[in-house]
Amino acid sequence: MATLYDSDFYGWTQEQAAKLRTLLDQQSNLDIDIENILEEIDSLGRSDYRQIVSRLEEICIHLLKLHYSTLLECERLWKNSVRGQRTRIARLLRESPSLRPRLGDALAAGYEDALRHFGDEKLIELCMPDQLPGTSPFDLDNCLVEDWWPELRGRN
Repeated sequence: MATLYDSDFYGWTQEQAAKLRTLLDQQSNLDIDIENILEEIDSLGRSDYRQIVSRLEEICIHLLKLHYSTLLECERLWKNSVRGQRTRIARLLRESPSLRPRLGDALAAGYEDALRHFGDEKLIELCMPDQLPGTSPFDLDNCLVEDWWPELRGRN
């Protein structure tokens, strides 16, 4: 019999953390370190969310490069990176489907981080580096659908 732990790890961490909070609020006399156990379980769930943010950041970086870069020789490398990140996010969502409602927030955070990357990186030539959109021009479908690619504006 599959348990929540097996079917939705993130959901399980949130459920267990809530149960431990209730136990802590009841000031249980159990001789266990509930506060630190609670923090560790919470941390496990947050780790999966942070991983999705990081993977969406990489997707956004490479979709922006594909969209705005004037370099032709890196296109295959950037597409391979996006494909790999899409696959890993799909796996995380299969293991923790309750993370799906948080994808919009994760994309916003990942895109914000991606913009910082462009502020630091002067290694590629963009057709309009100072005009990158402040919010993601890519929606979740763009980021997660297997074979979606942006228009190659930098090479027109």
